[in-house]
Amino acid sequence: MSYSRGRRFEWLVRDLLESRGWVVVRAAGSKPVDLVALRGGRALLIECKYDAGMPRERRELLAELAKRAGARALLATKKRHERGVRLIDVESGGEISIEEV
Repeated sequence: MSYSRGRRFEWLVRDLLESRGWVVVRAAGSKPVDLVALRGGRALLIECKYDAGMPRERRELLAELAKRAGARALLATKKRHERGVRLIDVESGGEISIEEV
């Protein structure tokens, strides 16, 4: 996947969250996460993957960072065969809606 496609997807996720009142910061070089979102004393650590999953080791690292920060870890992926964003809670592995975050 091209860097520009990944960056555009990160912007899509950022815009989606900002439209719902989150303050979103894109991490330089995507380290240690792609996006950090803040709203009402809550924090999200988000890894964005346009067309691929995330290796188990990376999920574990993200979950550990979120736990240490008191945040929720999410994986954002593109919905297959349609426009939009699919959100996965890294801890449970379950899909969640944007309204649940």
